[in-house]
Amino acid sequence: MSIASSHREVANIPLLEQLAMRVARLPWWVIIIVVGLVLVFYSFFTSPLYRRALIFVTDDPRLTTTRFANVIYDVRTEDGATRRIEGVFIGQTGDLISVETKRQVTIRVPRRDIATLTCEPSAAAEDCPTEATITLLRAQISGALTFEDLGRFRIVTDDGERQEVQKFNVLVDAVTRIPEGCAPSADGRCRVVLPLKPEVPDNTLTGIVLEADSESFLVEFEPEVIVQVREQDILTVLRYAPAECALNNLAGCDSGIFLTLFVAIVAFAVAVVIGLVAGLMRISSNPILFNASTIYVEVLRGVPLLVTLLFVNFALYTWLRDDFPQLAPTLQIGIGLLAAIIALTQAWNRRALSRTEPSAFLQPIIAALVMGSTFILILGAFAANSDLPPLARGILGLAICYGAYLAELFRAGIQSIGRGQMEAARSLGMSYLQAMRYIILPQAFRVVLPPLGNEFIAMLKDTALLTVIALPEMTQRARLFAADTFRVFEPYITIGALYLCMTLLLSVLVRAAERRLALPH
Repeated sequence: MSIASSHREVANIPLLEQLAMRVARLPWWVIIIVVGLVLVFYSFFTSPLYRRALIFVTDDPRLTTTRFANVIYDVRTEDGATRRIEGVFIGQTGDLISVETKRQVTIRVPRRDIATLTCEPSAAAEDCPTEATITLLRAQISGALTFEDLGRFRIVTDDGERQEVQKFNVLVDAVTRIPEGCAPSADGRCRVVLPLKPEVPDNTLTGIVLEADSESFLVEFEPEVIVQVREQDILTVLRYAPAECALNNLAGCDSGIFLTLFVAIVAFAVAVVIGLVAGLMRISSNPILFNASTIYVEVLRGVPLLVTLLFVNFALYTWLRDDFPQLAPTLQIGIGLLAAIIALTQAWNRRALSRTEPSAFLQPIIAALVMGSTFILILGAFAANSDLPPLARGILGLAICYGAYLAELFRAGIQSIGRGQMEAARSLGMSYLQAMRYIILPQAFRVVLPPLGNEFIAMLKDTALLTVIALPEMTQRARLFAADTFRVFEPYITIGALYLCMTLLLSVLVRAAERRLALPH
């Protein structure tokens, strides 16, 4: 068929069918995902509830902060006594450390909510100046009703302040709801005016005027208290826990999306080490190493990840904490004897090489002793730190489970390299370990790197399972937000969009790595 005739056939196709064919060729999966993400991110900018959910599940990161850490110090006073200081570390100048022991408490009170007020020094109510002492009786509190139960109202004022008002302070029968009869709503669709009982002392407030305008007063009820401590006077640091999350205080970013990424990266790094060791054991001719690694791989791949996490967090943790420290010395002796037996066996089997190829004679002996020493040190570390925190338990559970999958990945990658590579390396005088290090493993990593990226994406998503052990990663934060607001759609849509953005970005990077590492045909 000639080109001209094919063009005529295309020209004879109706216009609507041509349009349908072109539309069908579009990458609709990309279009649908992009449109969905655009709608979700549009909600972040336009919906207060979506914005609150985003801030909550990402740990409310800031650009800068002065609230670096919650601290407790035992310090030496001038008379030689010991004084305990508890507060927030907010900075250091030279050897002077500043600790905020009491945070400033302020509230903005609209003028329309005030029944009566007095100002000292004496002044008219409308002219009460800044720095003056004000005493006011609140007539009402108004705002968006977000929560209500038998004993309290929880509202968000027009200035964005969240306040909890006890019902015994309120004339409940006179509460005004807009629209009438509306129920609490986390997105602010129910507004209330809460008339306060004038005889209740909590409704009379006294403080210092910080700002005054025609609409409201900003009143300070408790001033900030900052204590200066000389660094050399600190006797004991009883507590130092990072406080607010900010770019200049990344140690404080320990929950939400930051914890999700941290757990995924650390657990995957540990899983790669476990998987590489188990993968090498899987191709070993030593029956002890082969059977031990096969049991590990088959058992962990046959048990659901959630079950593994629960086992590590509750059963294994309890055993490590209560029984393992007494058992560890016996295990260390056993591993030491096993390593010595393996080293002696290798020395006996390779005794003929001791003069002709001393490096080939020594390498398996050294490897057995190094591995034995490493396991002994690991057991000692676990025995000394057996009371693992929840974060360590979560990382350990993910690493143990994914190590089994990565072991098979490394095994397949190593076995995909032709036998001739190893034979050629050995014929050049390389030992087995040298051949693996310089010839086989570099090629195997090239093969397994794209699948490793896919496994990391899977682990990133599986960090959501850590919510069962109450780690405050993204999913747990979304659960807490839903429990607090009684709205489940917004927080789960928010974390779904964040997970999708991270996995799509990682998928693009994995595909780019695949194209770059692809062997020429």
